[in-house]
Amino acid sequence: MRSAEEANRRHFFEAYRTGEHGWAVEEPNSQVVEFLERVREAAPGGRLLDLGCGEGRHCIAAARMGFRVTGVDYEPLALERAREFARQAGTQGIGFVVADALALPFKAGSFDVFLDYGCLHHLRKADWPAYLSGLLRVLAPQGHYLLSVFSPGFPFFRGRKRKWLFAEGAYHRCFTREDVEELCGEHFAILEMQEDGGEDKGLWHVLMRRRPVAQGSCGR
Repeated sequence: MRSAEEANRRHFFEAYRTGEHGWAVEEPNSQVVEFLERVREAAPGGRLLDLGCGEGRHCIAAARMGFRVTGVDYEPLALERAREFARQAGTQGIGFVVADALALPFKAGSFDVFLDYGCLHHLRKADWPAYLSGLLRVLAPQGHYLLSVFSPGFPFFRGRKRKWLFAEGAYHRCFTREDVEELCGEHFAILEMQEDGGEDKGLWHVLMRRRPVAQGSCGR
């Protein structure tokens, strides 16, 4: 049996090779756009990292709002599509980088906003510490974290007790409200958390801001 990482890499390679998958390509999620508009008021022109950016729909939306955007994905085919969509949209200045979510190649404090739309819920629980460590390293003090992850209301998980499964060739995990609070609450203040009942039914959309590091603490 393939590992979660092997299954995911094969799944996303095929998804971007064929262009046949179940997520939107060009239209950004409306809740993410709403959160970005709120963050723009607090950090106009801020540096934004879109982790697992895929074809770049949220990169383009953020760039149009004036953010300085870097899109990251570990699948080169996704970034080829993202660059072409950005070119067609006339959106300039977006940097696209091939990188792994668990080994981000950026300096400490490089970004004011960290956007994860659909990356964390493909990671095993054992990978969460490395994911969180990388997030905290590259996010500036009091930066914003926008997270979208599967809730138990996502179709794969309805009626199931187990929070993870392999479906359509990839590893998926759902999160309860308590899971999000447990993972993020020490380092982030949750400003808003909504479960999408519309275009992306069964997703939590969470807007957070990094807590100030107490004096005398070395942080993470």
